[in-house]
Amino acid sequence: MSAPDASEEALAAVDAAHRAHWGTVLAATVALTRDLDLAEDSVQEAFAQALQTWPRTGIPDSPGGWLATAARRRALDAVRRRASLQRKLPLLVWDVPSGQDPPDPRIEDEAVPVVLDERLRLIFLAAHPALSPTSRVALTLRLVAGVPTASIAAAFLVGETTMAARLTRAKKRIALSRIPCRVPVGAELEERLVDVLDVLSVLLATGDGSEGTAGEEAAAGRAAVLEAAVRTLEVLRELLPGRTEPQGLLAQALLLRSRAMTRTDAQGRPVALAAQDRGRWDRELIERADGLVLDGLGRGGRGPYLLQGAIAAAVAVPRRHEEVDWQEVVELYDALLVHWPTAIVRLGRAVAVSESSGVAAALADLATLAEELAEHRPFHVIRGELLHRLGEHEQAAAAHRTALDCRGDEGEAALLRERLAADDGTDLADGTQPGEPAAFPDAVR
Repeated sequence: MSAPDASEEALAAVDAAHRAHWGTVLAATVALTRDLDLAEDSVQEAFAQALQTWPRTGIPDSPGGWLATAARRRALDAVRRRASLQRKLPLLVWDVPSGQDPPDPRIEDEAVPVVLDERLRLIFLAAHPALSPTSRVALTLRLVAGVPTASIAAAFLVGETTMAARLTRAKKRIALSRIPCRVPVGAELEERLVDVLDVLSVLLATGDGSEGTAGEEAAAGRAAVLEAAVRTLEVLRELLPGRTEPQGLLAQALLLRSRAMTRTDAQGRPVALAAQDRGRWDRELIERADGLVLDGLGRGGRGPYLLQGAIAAAVAVPRRHEEVDWQEVVELYDALLVHWPTAIVRLGRAVAVSESSGVAAALADLATLAEELAEHRPFHVIRGELLHRLGEHEQAAAAHRTALDCRGDEGEAALLRERLAADDGTDLADGTQPGEPAAFPDAVR
């Protein structure tokens, strides 16, 4: 096989630079212009310029610095061309410490340092509570992680034009409402950090795809979203050392990635946690996630995201499913319920109870959730599986039929149809006998 030519090497370098430096370069450009649209356009043009230039001149020693310089020059050229108009338009409110001046969008072409606070500003701006939940998620993906609009649209199952319009409206709202681009301090930082983590948690759920729609385009979009969430959490942990909640959510993200190859089969059907091949799990990611959780707990962290990370780690660290300490998992869920006394958390606890205390105890817990989770497919799947294990095949079949009527992906629906055959007392298509945990869902995100 011949060595890759210069254009292939340059393309790979630009792709790597996009993953590593998009957020940093955009943050520096926004700090200079205080104009989200102008900054984003300038950064996109800088990456396009790199695609044209690097094959001829070679990959620079500092790709991020090269891109930041190119984006800054393009932004300043644009500002000079429309200087009179710029003075009439609302600029992003750029809060700075007292005694300092904000960056002037009309300054000359000079080096502008990329400081950590600039990336943090962008993260907190994208997740600002004044924006709608959908806008927060979309802006975080687009501005902080540089995910293409088409990939965001695919992950959320909407058209690219629709998603582009949502992004445009969100950026206009930021400018017109004078939402400040700043890093909160004191008690406000802790409150706003929860907003950021909530957005990133939605990204993990979207990238997880366990309840998504099948299709290569949607799957690629979900993969881009999951990668973006992991990168943003890495940055957040770097910039806010000592905060245990970002550590907990990062641990969840790493554990999701560690098990990604085993959560569905070749036909796209979900694989039960007990049936997943732990030998294929990425032990390096698992050990890193477990280290984050243990460090956070050791420093006194007991927040909900750290507890979620602890639950996921307790299930993933053992090398055999039979070695999981399910009573510990139940206790962690009890601690999580103090923060989030929701039906979804109680559903996860019921799964752990079924492993630690038996099916009857878990079914009793599920009975209290029936009304609240009537439209939630996983509830009916879990209930049907527990009834199946008790030999109550008619009730199990009814639960699985109800699950089929609820929203969910086709791979899960195919597995449910196979389970209905087992509920009738026949073998499954893959040879699994009734009573085995073939359809029991992977409830640990």
